[in-house]
Amino acid sequence: MFREPIRLHTGQKLGRYELLMPVARGGGLGQVWVARLRGARGFHKLVAIKTLLPAPGDAQVMEQRLLDDLRVAALIQHSNVAQTLELDEQRGTLYAVMEWVDGEPLSDVIESAELAGGVPLLVAVNLIGQTLRGLQAAHEHCDEAGVRRPVVHRNVSPENILVSYSGIAKLVDFGITRAKRQDRTLGPANRIERNLGYAAPEQVVGGLVDQRTDLFAVGVTLYTLTTGRHPFQGVDSAATLRNIVSDEPVVRPSVLKTSYSRTLEAVVMKALEKDRDRRWPTAEEMRLALERGVPQAFELGFEAQLRTFMADCVGDRGLRKREAIRRAEIVVDAGAGEPGGGTSSSSVRSLRAIAVDTGVERSESIPAPAPPRLSLMPTLRPLLARSVPPPHLRKPLLFATFAVAAAVLGLIWSRDPGTTPQAASAPATGMVDLNPPRSAAARPVLAPSAQIAPSASAAPPAPSKPARHEH
Repeated sequence: MFREPIRLHTGQKLGRYELLMPVARGGGLGQVWVARLRGARGFHKLVAIKTLLPAPGDAQVMEQRLLDDLRVAALIQHSNVAQTLELDEQRGTLYAVMEWVDGEPLSDVIESAELAGGVPLLVAVNLIGQTLRGLQAAHEHCDEAGVRRPVVHRNVSPENILVSYSGIAKLVDFGITRAKRQDRTLGPANRIERNLGYAAPEQVVGGLVDQRTDLFAVGVTLYTLTTGRHPFQGVDSAATLRNIVSDEPVVRPSVLKTSYSRTLEAVVMKALEKDRDRRWPTAEEMRLALERGVPQAFELGFEAQLRTFMADCVGDRGLRKREAIRRAEIVVDAGAGEPGGGTSSSSVRSLRAIAVDTGVERSESIPAPAPPRLSLMPTLRPLLARSVPPPHLRKPLLFATFAVAAAVLGLIWSRDPGTTPQAASAPATGMVDLNPPRSAAARPVLAPSAQIAPSASAAPPAPSKPARHEH
């Protein structure tokens, strides 16, 4: 029986991983944290940890679904699929350890690029080509015995395509994947997991799904990227679903953009066929058609253009994200040295303010704390606190101080009436005593005009002029 999950916080350990900060929430499957695996001699590695946050009443269903999906997803090995590294449980909380992708969801990239006129055509086509490579690996998946077990993602969308800052696209969240299993994706049990705008007609009506269902979603994504408009967007969710299942054809991209490539348009329109038998049969065939239609997007060295685009589009977000993670590591390291281990409650509260601007739902909007700086204030503050008298004693102490100072000056003056207090306080050598004995506390302080003897390298003072003797 699935138990109530533990409340997670920064600095907490799940197995051998330290939680640093939450970076995503949604989809009904839980929360995503960036975490750290530490080893000997300073070794550390960042990972993403997805936890299961079930709703009351369907905990067992979601637990079993997550287990089935992650077991299958962990077997998919491809550079365009985020790797699942481990699945474990701690005190009733199931969590999956996944590859940390240092990048942004494609949905955020699209949103950021709108100000500059949208995602460039070649960049869009290249990213979709990478996504198709990842899907092909999933669709050709074989189990440990070598038996082909196609994995249908069923939720391909810009939110589930991560793009690293170096321009590598990776599919994530096979959260509603089934290995060669035919079920109704938009049934009651899956309602919170669907992405309506990218669902294929067979998903909407509860029909059978296969790899061509994923290719429909890829077609919707490519259409949106290259035209700036969703092909089925309605005034509400119901209208969007009606547009998907209706017999009315999609508006051709060339109608929206007269310069749109006819070859590319043919690839997109075939992916968006309502009848799946008329779509591309495999992801590989669709990718090859893209390469033939837009070869410039796949030229050798195009990776440099992807890196440049990502730096210009979302590079500042990457810098903020890395800085937030660095601060989180500093706070967690500081908390590790406290009695009993773990991170203090004050440190946890301060880390709740570290927010990564990636469209994550957050409950706090406190600004991130400033980087730690070396300061003497923690040392001086206790001393300053002790040296300041209470308000009601300040005036009497001030008068007493003046009285003592006057008495000391009078005493020195009475010893040698012809000597000024300044001369009396200085040693015979003319140097200021920087290490006076304890009894020197009663000596007066030198005035700002007091002369300090020159250093050894300076010219020695001229000898005093001898007195004239009369004969």
